[in-house]
Amino acid sequence: MSRVAWIGLGNIGKALCENLARYGPISTPVTAWNRTHSAAEELAARVENIDAVASLTDAVNSSDIICVCLSDDAAVDAVFSSIIGQASVAGKLFVDLSTIHPDTASAQAERLQRLGAEYVGSPIFGGVPLAKARQVTLVLAGSSHAISKFRPFTTGVTCGQLICLSDKPCANAFMLKLLGNFIRFSAIATLAEADAFSEVVGLPPEALEQFVRVVLQGAAVGQLQGLRSGEYHKADKPSVPIALWNKESSHLVDIASKSGARLDVLSTVAGQGDRVKESYGPAASLLTIFGLIREQCGLPFEA
Repeated sequence: MSRVAWIGLGNIGKALCENLARYGPISTPVTAWNRTHSAAEELAARVENIDAVASLTDAVNSSDIICVCLSDDAAVDAVFSSIIGQASVAGKLFVDLSTIHPDTASAQAERLQRLGAEYVGSPIFGGVPLAKARQVTLVLAGSSHAISKFRPFTTGVTCGQLICLSDKPCANAFMLKLLGNFIRFSAIATLAEADAFSEVVGLPPEALEQFVRVVLQGAAVGQLQGLRSGEYHKADKPSVPIALWNKESSHLVDIASKSGARLDVLSTVAGQGDRVKESYGPAASLLTIFGLIREQCGLPFEA
């Protein structure tokens, strides 16, 4: 039976680690490490089958599968540099659930593979509520052999659905994550503009809502309801801060520039995200784009 370590206990990482400990096919406790050790201690005190360790080296050396879920590229690079410099990685599997630039993932995979370790890219689609409910979607990219080792810890344990890119470069998973979130944010920005403009021209609110419900269906219904609920200005702590989109859009802009591709919609929504950050700060809700668009249409910020 594999021994598992979890590195990184942000909001989503904490939820997934807890689910792994509660529902995973493991016979030994999950070893949890976080840069702020108290977060690991608090989780271990609350959840059975989790052991908190203060040493990153101890977490890696005592485990066969190491799940990494960190905030950004710099954190991922720093943690893997520390692991490679201090721990024995040969024969181990590293599963990276962070949202990072595909180039960052490729670099970590190459470093680990040279030392006899395996690396699977596994970014997450879905927020904290879905993570707690084991309903996020994981994207897996890497060798089929490595993916097969991690599969028992996925559907029904840490996630609800899988997108498997077996025997594809790990960078593909992170590219899909960036593109997927680009599509989602673009859809939110489009709905925000449509709703604000419909108010300007006097279209009844229920008209647009009926169109979205009947024609677009699916996620668009919840997105429009989320905008109209006022969450973006009522919530004390946003579920998704705009800084996350700013990070991801900058990665996409970099990739598009290097590949020579022109992406006009990306340029537009990346600029909208930058303006939200400039006006309301990096901790503002991603949905603050709605308030910004309302102001651009001559409407009050609050819906």
